[in-house]
Amino acid sequence: MRILLVSESYPPVMSGVSTVVSSYAHMLRKLHHSVCVITTNNTHVSCVTTTNGITIHRIQSTKNYLRPGSSIAVPSHKEITAIIEKERPDIIHVHTIATLSFSVQRVATRMHIPVVATVHGIPPWLLTYIPVPKVLLFPLEYILWSILTQHLNRTAHVTTPSLYVKRELIKHGVTTACSVLPMWIAPSRSKAKRHRLKNFIFAPSITYYSFIGRLDPDKNLLFLIHAWIRFQKQHPGAAKRRLIIIGSGTQESFLRRLAAHDLTHSIIFLGTYEEKELSYVYKNCQFFCMPALYETQSIVSLQAIAYGKTAILARSGALTEIQRRYPKHVLGYNPMHATDLIRCFEQASKLPSKGILPKPDMKFYAQHRILHELHSLYASVIHTSVPM
Repeated sequence: MRILLVSESYPPVMSGVSTVVSSYAHMLRKLHHSVCVITTNNTHVSCVTTTNGITIHRIQSTKNYLRPGSSIAVPSHKEITAIIEKERPDIIHVHTIATLSFSVQRVATRMHIPVVATVHGIPPWLLTYIPVPKVLLFPLEYILWSILTQHLNRTAHVTTPSLYVKRELIKHGVTTACSVLPMWIAPSRSKAKRHRLKNFIFAPSITYYSFIGRLDPDKNLLFLIHAWIRFQKQHPGAAKRRLIIIGSGTQESFLRRLAAHDLTHSIIFLGTYEEKELSYVYKNCQFFCMPALYETQSIVSLQAIAYGKTAILARSGALTEIQRRYPKHVLGYNPMHATDLIRCFEQASKLPSKGILPKPDMKFYAQHRILHELHSLYASVIHTSVPM
């Protein structure tokens, strides 16, 4: 099978979408499919590279001022046509709904190539990055939903990483067949080689709470840090607790200034780490926090649970599904009330297990199951696709 993956986010850019698309590309290649990728280049020049047998077409791009560190493709119809004619894919799978996917969709329609789309983010999430007056949020969200819906209704099939996203798409008018296909979660490996962090050592006498992810508005970290400062001030044992923040993003400097108000000096920013180093964090932290309002899957929360740790999750977005699936491993709170999050911190501090639980059944997120479903979906779409 010849597969073309399309995404404006791909390594070396670090993001959830980048991780998913890169993982798809390498695993499908291992399954002996022909795989190529169209992505951005972060410069005004296009180029072609090859990594582990995967051809990567990097399209000229411009800086994304809403999300520093990422870029927006500036594709030409001629260039996209030439790439698709050269690669001759049986199916195209787009992962970001933006300029690149719009251009690819037009060419694919003309060439009668079926397109599958995965929705990793929805308009309410995107609006957290757009600095507009509140009075304009509703009409702007309406416009974004209209664009997204129209685009998805021109595809052969839509996948979502959670039931939450699928329901939102259907509610806003997506009529294309839609199925839930999450990203797989790597099982914890007790015998894996330990990779110590380059700038931090875990102390056995300390209880660690952690956040892993982008330090951007959609993650709602201001809420988390405000609640943590209140918790540390009001409850005994503050000297034996730490909140570790791992990641980088647009709000980092502001969050550091906010954390300076913590009189117990218990909030620690550690920057970013590679996946192999994060396994050491999952193994040594007792609790994992995710305060985001619009998570579409939350791979890091599921990864922590796979290690048998307790996750403190906002009851919002796809995080509610995690709580329903793994109730023994989740402490949920109302994301609108800091006192409810503080209650979870207090409850966590009193757990006799110190947040460490038996590792749960993660079969729903097993790699072999998801890859089998993805392959079956591709085959079905190709088989049933007819010229438009």
